[in-house]
Amino acid sequence: MAVTFLALLALLATAAPAAAAPAEVGAGLARAIDHLLNVEPDRAAAEARAIQRTPGGEAAGAFVAAFVPLARVADKEDVAAEVDQFLAALAPIVERVRALEADHPRDAETKLLAGMVWGAKAMADGVRRNILAAYQASKESHRAFSEAVALQPDLHDAYYGLGLYDLSFAQLPRALRAAASVLLPSGDLPRGLQRLRAAAERGTYTRSLAQVVLFRHLVGVEQRYAEAGVLGQALVDRYPNNPDLYFPLALCYSETGRPEEALRLARRVGARIEAGVSPFTREMLPRYYQLMGKVYMDMGEHAAALRFFQRAVDNGNKTYAWVTAWAYTRSGMIHDLHGDRQEAVRLYRRALDVETEGLAKETAQEYLAIPYTGHAPRARRLRS
Repeated sequence: MAVTFLALLALLATAAPAAAAPAEVGAGLARAIDHLLNVEPDRAAAEARAIQRTPGGEAAGAFVAAFVPLARVADKEDVAAEVDQFLAALAPIVERVRALEADHPRDAETKLLAGMVWGAKAMADGVRRNILAAYQASKESHRAFSEAVALQPDLHDAYYGLGLYDLSFAQLPRALRAAASVLLPSGDLPRGLQRLRAAAERGTYTRSLAQVVLFRHLVGVEQRYAEAGVLGQALVDRYPNNPDLYFPLALCYSETGRPEEALRLARRVGARIEAGVSPFTREMLPRYYQLMGKVYMDMGEHAAALRFFQRAVDNGNKTYAWVTAWAYTRSGMIHDLHGDRQEAVRLYRRALDVETEGLAKETAQEYLAIPYTGHAPRARRLRS
């Protein structure tokens, strides 16, 4: 659920107050976004209540409040009930936005708010497989954001919404992307990244969120680890309570030959899990062990890596099934390097038996056919 929550939260950032709302609403919204990014749902809820008490902030405050239950379960596997609750909370806000657009058809910030609300609805409906509703909401979101930048070209928070749309559309599977382009505006990856960078540099509300999305893209898709590491460290410094920033940042350090920094970050996560510091839950233990194994594997300390990978398997759970698949796959890669092909094949097959999808299983399938020799897989987008 973490990725979905961040995507929804990203659209929350565009909830700029309408022109008539006081500056306190915008300031409160910025604080609420920071609390949500730092996984502090109680403080975000308090901020939402304060926004709602401010004249002109009722809609924005209600929208912030709708995100709080999602923040509380950001690492939960089955979030159907919470997403349904979110959609129910969103319904009156959608109607409010319709009325605002009718009353202020030439107001860029009203269009911005409309784009955000429709975009959040589209993503939530997508999670629940409400295909028609998601399609309609996506179309409305793109329309509203496009109209916002047409009315005010320097409204960089609207470029964030358009950039996120471009990025999401461009990363659909080819067949689905072709089908979607018949019904929806096409997305363009370079254009989307350009728009996201504009928001990351000049956005009023979306700056940090744009940076988070860019960081995740640089790590998970482009493997530009050196560039991502600089951005990720700044984000960890600002949001030290967000576990989902630590894992990719440690991977960046490991991949760029800085193992001590990678281990420092990983051990920091492990210490918080052991201490029970929320939201560093014990459910994250397999992810922590897998990360430690990956760092030691990159260092060439294979015995230590295998011990951590085994701990990841032993502590596996449904939420982090993909971690279990990686632990088996990377253990197989180590055995291939040591010439133990029989054991490597056994481990790759165990990875394929895990009930999950993703690159770990694709990598295991590749090395079942051709033994791992120390070179990266062809479709290398490693998750930590």
